[in-house]
Amino acid sequence: MGAVSVLLEITHNLHGHVTSGLPKEEREPYIERLNELLDQRESLLSEIPVTFTDEEKRMGLAILQLNEVVQPLLDRQLAEIKHDITLMNQKKTHSAQYANPYASVLGDGMFFDKKN
Repeated sequence: MGAVSVLLEITHNLHGHVTSGLPKEEREPYIERLNELLDQRESLLSEIPVTFTDEEKRMGLAILQLNEVVQPLLDRQLAEIKHDITLMNQKKTHSAQYANPYASVLGDGMFFDKKN
């Protein structure tokens, strides 16, 4: 089995994984599997031959078509994860301020007169 056909198979697996959607709970296994598939693809890219047969060209076009579907989904999922992390950090900050509202107060409102 050539590198192009293995790359096509991994791209099919990646397409199926990404189109299943980002789960709301238990994201760790999903992200680990996603990273595993992306690492496999990256390692195969260096093994792609310089010249292609007609069959490899056909598989290459299928890989490109699948990648056109996968990339926007990956970008959307990355944006969703970043948004969730931002919300989590904001909640953490707000809960800390609620627990101790006077921790971040710089001054206590006193006025010091400079006259001697």
